[in-house]
Amino acid sequence: MTTPNPQRQYDMVFLVVPEKDEAGTLAVIDEFRKLLVDNGATIEKDESMGRRRLAYTIKKRTEATYHNFLFRAPTACVAEVQRKMRLSESILRFLSVRIDEEVKHGLKVARNTKPRRPRPEVSDAPYSSPTPTTPPAEPAGDFRGE
Repeated sequence: MTTPNPQRQYDMVFLVVPEKDEAGTLAVIDEFRKLLVDNGATIEKDESMGRRRLAYTIKKRTEATYHNFLFRAPTACVAEVQRKMRLSESILRFLSVRIDEEVKHGLKVARNTKPRRPRPEVSDAPYSSPTPTTPPAEPAGDFRGE
């Protein structure tokens, strides 16, 4: 029996309020980056997606700065970061998803999937024009030529 891995992989996206200027936004991002690292996380991807228009209004705001972290961390670390994000006035929304199981499942499916055979080449020559299989119909009515 295997023991559960305390370092699970997570993907977290969060929205920073648009009132923050670029320096303020970077300070908020640095705060959460430091919180992750201090609680034992190893950050694999740290990507700013820039300021974007929101699909719908959130707390009377129509745009926000998006940021993404891909990291490995224990569950307690993720719970603490989520708690701080809920309390922060600088974060509009956040979503953290555990992706290690999804990646593992995707690899298993790829390993068990049989490769597809390529379809046979279809030649256009014999099927370019359909040939009639029924003789042309006789004209309707009585045409005796009288």
